[in-house]
Amino acid sequence: MSLKEWVEYGWLRREPTSPGEIKDLLGIVERSLTDSKVEAVSTDLRFIAAFNAALCVATTALRASGYRTATQAGHQVKTIESLELTTKASPKVIQRFKTFNNKWNKSVYNVAGKSGTNQVHGGAYEYLRNSALDADNYFDQPLPGQTIQGSYRSNC
Repeated sequence: MSLKEWVEYGWLRREPTSPGEIKDLLGIVERSLTDSKVEAVSTDLRFIAAFNAALCVATTALRASGYRTATQAGHQVKTIESLELTTKASPKVIQRFKTFNNKWNKSVYNVAGKSGTNQVHGGAYEYLRNSALDADNYFDQPLPGQTIQGSYRSNC
């Protein structure tokens, strides 16, 4: 199978790239790898940062080839699978990457605050705004924000 066939299946679309876009993507990789080395945060958050770096490398390889995944469910898995065509990654490496993708999905959900105590838990998040990574429709982009979760349980 080829990237051109993936376009025919609707999994990818052809889109020119630029050296600036590739440079920006590699900057994200470097920053995420730096974040993954911060020992003051949980191993889950370090894993999330490292996985994001790896996924961004796969995205960079795809973009350098002149393609972008179609905006649809499963596009992240298609980015991973495209490594076989963009970097000649072995099926074993791709399977390992998919396993990490499943762990990443679980890690993202496990980072949420706990309930059932009289302490307030929360988190903050930011969505990267980078034209190299924008979706087709501006209004499909989530906005930065934060969450606060908790419940009340009396100590009496």
